[in-house]
Amino acid sequence: MRWLPSRLKGERVEMSSASRSPPRADPIFTSYVALANGLVQDLSGICLLDASLKALGEHGELSAEPVTKWIRSLGWSDSQQSVPAASARAAARWWTAIPLEQSDGSLLGVFCVSQHVPAPPSQPSRFAAQLATRLKPLLDCIHRDLANAIPDRTQIDSLTERSAELEWLFNVTSNLKGAVDDKRILQELIAEATSRLESALGVLYVPDKRLTIKCESDSAAAATLLTAWTQTREQLITWAQRRNQPLVANNVGRADSSITRCKVLCVPVVRESGRAIGALAFYNLPNATNYSNRQVFLARHIGRQAASLVEAQFDLMTGLYTRSGLDQMYLGLPESTDYVESSVIYLDVDHMHVANELHGFELGNELIVRVADLLSAPLLPDEALAARISADRFAIILPQSGSAAAVKVAQALQAAAARLVIGTASDTFEVSISCGVSALVPMPEGLARAIAAAELACKTAKNHGRNRVELYAFEDGSMMRRHADALAVGQLRSALKADRLLLYAQRIAPLQNLSLPGGYELLLRLRDVDGTLVSPGPLVEAAQRYQLLPTVDRWVVQRALQMLAPYRSMFATRGLAMSINVSGQSIGDETFIQQFAQLLKSANLPRDCINVELTEQAAVTNLASAKTMVTRLASLGCRFALDDFGTGANSLTYLKTLQVNRVKIDGSFVRDVLTDRNSRATVKAIVELAKGLGIETVAEHVENDAITQEVRRLGVDYAQGYAFGRPEPLNEVLESLANDESRRLHMLFLET
Repeated sequence: MRWLPSRLKGERVEMSSASRSPPRADPIFTSYVALANGLVQDLSGICLLDASLKALGEHGELSAEPVTKWIRSLGWSDSQQSVPAASARAAARWWTAIPLEQSDGSLLGVFCVSQHVPAPPSQPSRFAAQLATRLKPLLDCIHRDLANAIPDRTQIDSLTERSAELEWLFNVTSNLKGAVDDKRILQELIAEATSRLESALGVLYVPDKRLTIKCESDSAAAATLLTAWTQTREQLITWAQRRNQPLVANNVGRADSSITRCKVLCVPVVRESGRAIGALAFYNLPNATNYSNRQVFLARHIGRQAASLVEAQFDLMTGLYTRSGLDQMYLGLPESTDYVESSVIYLDVDHMHVANELHGFELGNELIVRVADLLSAPLLPDEALAARISADRFAIILPQSGSAAAVKVAQALQAAAARLVIGTASDTFEVSISCGVSALVPMPEGLARAIAAAELACKTAKNHGRNRVELYAFEDGSMMRRHADALAVGQLRSALKADRLLLYAQRIAPLQNLSLPGGYELLLRLRDVDGTLVSPGPLVEAAQRYQLLPTVDRWVVQRALQMLAPYRSMFATRGLAMSINVSGQSIGDETFIQQFAQLLKSANLPRDCINVELTEQAAVTNLASAKTMVTRLASLGCRFALDDFGTGANSLTYLKTLQVNRVKIDGSFVRDVLTDRNSRATVKAIVELAKGLGIETVAEHVENDAITQEVRRLGVDYAQGYAFGRPEPLNEVLESLANDESRRLHMLFLET
């Protein structure tokens, strides 16, 4: 064994013979040799080189000098890029060199071995890679030791340099956040990076997304370098996708006169999953300074930043915009001083599930890609924007085309889709698409409304037999209903997300015994984006049809109990009750009931402080679930009321079954109690039955003094309506009640 530095840091001690034991044997390198022979049985020589290809240790028949000469011929020091390599030598001897790299891709060292290989490998690079895999436990140890041997000053300088580059990148990306769209951000990011990396030309290339962005910092040099880009583009994207690591070539074209001479730094554009989807390349003239490790480090981070922006804007499979990308591009369209009619096409591939089930998902994916390929010129105008919304559904914005023109475009797309040949010659899949067309009006949420309308028209096309084009028509009653519901649900979801729902409270006043405290019913309101209050009625109705009410109920219960909890002592002394409405969709929701119970325990409000109101129809429809809910929450101190009482069938039959404490007489009877004999008789009958069962009664929609006097005469216990106060914000009501209670206690104190 010939030797090298002690502990990889000391002075080298040369040995004159491979067979003699060295006077000074480094125990670390000796352990490397032992471990290597343990992992691979047929090694005849071992050599370790440092980053500058100077020998750190030799063993057996392998000598550092010829190995170093061979490795230099690989061009690693020029390109600063290295992969395991193997080379045949005399008498079936093979040398293998395995690079050890730092985190920025620069060379840390090289581990070399020689072997007797009777049958030459057909793929030397694969042979070398497999040997590196077998030696990985040893290579990890060597890598760690070599990294620790780097002088501290060098490490500090490197970290300082990298910190400065990351700070620059952070500042640049922060300043670019105000750009209109991700593509504009990408363009500005590549322009800034090209300048920072002291390059004449920078190019971002993502072929699957049909994205190429070129930025020039030196227009004179860029003219020549654009030719180099064209000549090397395919090699660079192949390298990025196969190797997924940086490439630095400071002597491109030196050995091949057909390629323009230049210097190239290329890094892969990598998704979060680790897959390379493109390449980011920087070019310089051959007389420029070589690209350094600092530039490789920064380029790598810029590539990651570019990947995140590309992912947000483009669909991976088709290269079309995503929905968010479409929204951003639409916002970036220039505003016209004159109104120009625009349209949206919503496209859905027919029988997609049949293609997946009968022919497999690979054919289904091919179908999606082939249809996506149609969504460009010449079938679409140059100014059109196309996006893959989800799965087999697409949206197209036609900024300068009216509905009639959009219908013609959709029909042309249908004809082109019908000509697609998908599948084998003996088992082809007949392609057809359904399309919906809607006008695109420049108004708040105009694009969202247009896409929703076009989607409804597309569903109508499918319902009418598929392979059709339908134009959204506001006079179509079913379309109008579905469109209104879609908009209302979207508005409600947006309000939930932005916390624009509000709780109001309306007084419930005693009629017979005026000393009773009464209470309040909590009501839902919505504040629109412009600050105006919106009646929640239509929104709640749409939410009910789309099964969204449990989400609203959870919000109401959580927010109400959070707001009421700080006033628990005031509720205890005043005896006030607060009524919370629960929809029929939540009655059988076990998760909702558990959450309600937990929130009640956390609020620690006095018993009988919370009244839970269920509509009569919902309670009757879900009788068993309603009874379970009443039993569980009543054990925690809740009281229950049936709302809109008197409108359901067999209303009185369920009063005793549900063990409710209160019924609220529907306002349709109360409003007409002065003029309609039947309404008056109904109110009287409900009051008499409720009293017989020991249940309180509340008259809803009591709007004036005359109605108040009549329902009091009929024996109603409580009243609610404008005659006793309009709904007010709950926080203001609670604050007013707390102030009244403070004044009352103060007066009691003065009296005593």
